[in-house]
Formats: sequence, C-alpha cells, structure tokens
Amino acid sequence: MLARSTDGGLTWSACQSIPTIKECSIYPGSLTTLKNGEIVLHWSCYRVEGTRRWRVPQFCTSKDHGVTWSPVTEIPLDDYTNYTCLRHPILELDANRWVCPFYDRTVIYNRSKNMITPFGDGRNHGMVPLIRTNQGTLISGAPQNEAPVPSGKPGNMVYGLRSNDQGQSWQPLQSLPYFGVAGYDLAALKQGPVVLTSILYGVGRDDEWAYELQLSHDAGRTWDKDHAVIIYNPGRPIKGRGWPRTVQIDDKTLGTLFYDLDPHQTGGPGVFFVRTPLAALQTDEH
Repeated sequence: MLARSTDGGLTWSACQSIPTIKECSIYPGSLTTLKNGEIVLHWSCYRVEGTRRWRVPQFCTSKDHGVTWSPVTEIPLDDYTNYTCLRHPILELDANRWVCPFYDRTVIYNRSKNMITPFGDGRNHGMVPLIRTNQGTLISGAPQNEAPVPSGKPGNMVYGLRSNDQGQSWQPLQSLPYFGVAGYDLAALKQGPVVLTSILYGVGRDDEWAYELQLSHDAGRTWDKDHAVIIYNPGRPIKGRGWPRTVQIDDKTLGTLFYDLDPHQTGGPGVFFVRTPLAALQTDEH
C-alpha cells in the first residue's frame, strides 16, 4: 500500500495498492530516493516448494514521485535463501550500482547489466542501514564484525563500522546502541551530520518503549547524547516493532515514519509520522 504527502508529511493521501506488484506474499522492504529523483521501492517475495523456503528480492521504480511505477524487476541470484531480504534503503554508489544489505549477504546490484557483484571486502553486514556521508565515509549499522545467518549468539561485537575506501576495509565504531529485532536507522543529512533513530527498550524486556533521535558530527564516531530527543513515547510498549525510519524533509525539519499496532490507542492501530525540528538536536556550536 502506498500513501503520498505533498506538504512534508502534514497530510497524507488515502492508501492505494501498487498495481504492478502481483502474485506475491510480501516481506517488507524499503523506499530509496536516488540522486536523479527516481524512487526505488524494494521488497522480497516468499516462495515455497515442498520443504524448501526462500525469498526473492524484487523492486520497481517511479519517476513521478510515486504516482506511477515501472514493471517489477527481480534481483538475479543463483542461491536465494529464506534470508534474502532487506528492510533498509539501498546505498546508491552511482547511477547503475546499488549496494543491497540483504540479511544473508551484502552485494552490489548493477542495474544496467542486471547482475550481482561483491561489495567491498565481501563481508556480510546483515540487514542493517548502510549510508555514505557528505564527506564520502561509509557507515554500516552492523552490530557484529560479520553478520551470522541466521542470527545466533553475539560475537565479535563492533557496534557499527566505518570505511574511507569504499568498503575495502572497515574500522569498528563501538558507538552504536543495541540493535534489537527492529534495529535502528541511519540517515546522512544535507548539512553533513548523521542522524540515528534508535529504539529504547524496557529494562530486562524485549518491549519497545520509545524512539529517540540523535546526531553525529564526525561520521558516527561519537554521538551527541546530550541533545538526543525522544520523539515518541506512548507510556506503554509499542506494538508491532514499529521499524522507525527518518528522512530529511527540508533544511530545518526531519520526519520519522513508524507503525504502532496497539488496538487500544486512540484511533486504533496504524502508521504514524512525526515531524521534528532539526534545531532541537543541535548544539550552539553546530
């Protein structure tokens, strides 16, 4: 289902299905805006044959702000698994090459050749955010040095990775928070900082209680926790994991999208969008 906003998220159109997506039980993916303004919608389709289960990643694109969409393209892989899926935006290296952070592999999809090639040093980052700052630094939200599939006992914890050579080598950040089931989100802002959207969990519990934004002014090495802003705290566990995602609306405003499936809240369960002034996250020096 697709909803559109033309006023920075203040109002939204009624949800409509995308007609080009058919015969697919969907595992949610992501939306990415390319440098040329084109939008990429990504998801994975569940497939079952006897005892074998796998997922096939697919995408379609829009050149008119989500009004119409291209036919579906299937990402070509020889060895799909039940973990070939992503829930974060792709990373655009250039007009034809996109880094896809699938759960079971991190690879480059070449759009013009419709083929897959290795990314960087070949490690699997897992189903995490991957971004490039305005200075060209790559930041990976990987909590471990190389992601196990499926996830198992934590080991080789790095709490984020950074690279200054297009992914050929990575250095531990040791600065990102607990990843959790729904992870967290990273977004590079036009002005240079990086915004982290993280989940605050209940003590000794797996419940999600609130969402928080904070900035990094040094490519993820440190975070301005003193000026972190909690943007959503209903005073109870957030139902449905929420999967918060933050985008920059304009030079002064951030917008965070998430869902809360608590049936007892006013208006019932649904998708929500919170606008946050960027100034609320900044110190006097920035």
